[in-house]
Amino acid sequence: MKMIEIQSAVDRHGQLTIPASLLRDMGLAAGDTVKLAYISNAPDSIRNTFKEFVITPDGITALAEDEESELTLPHDLLEAAGIPVDSDLEIVCAKGAVVIMEADLLDSLPDELRQLFDDLGINPETVRAVMRNGGVYDE
Repeated sequence: MKMIEIQSAVDRHGQLTIPASLLRDMGLAAGDTVKLAYISNAPDSIRNTFKEFVITPDGITALAEDEESELTLPHDLLEAAGIPVDSDLEIVCAKGAVVIMEADLLDSLPDELRQLFDDLGINPETVRAVMRNGGVYDE
């Protein structure tokens, strides 16, 4: 899979023109409906804070279901970063950087359960170990 990028400019009417040849290359024809998707990091706004968008015929849900869109990382890269190969990953995107980290298993627990473990004095590393081992504590 490869990402194709073109550059265009917003005209004096505030509109963006996408060349017909590009739409044809995307498999789109006159009358086809498309969906525009973008990311906003403004908490209470739908403002396109990154000034980027994706055009798809079926929306972003279809992209997530597309197995070809799966991110794979070389095992050597994960090992060099000290991340176990079978770990869940957390990916943080910022301007000019993509940071890939091992996800904290505790983040998937409800706050109430995390608080209960804390109140009982159970070490967070013990909880992580139990979760990694499918509910079995193996020291």
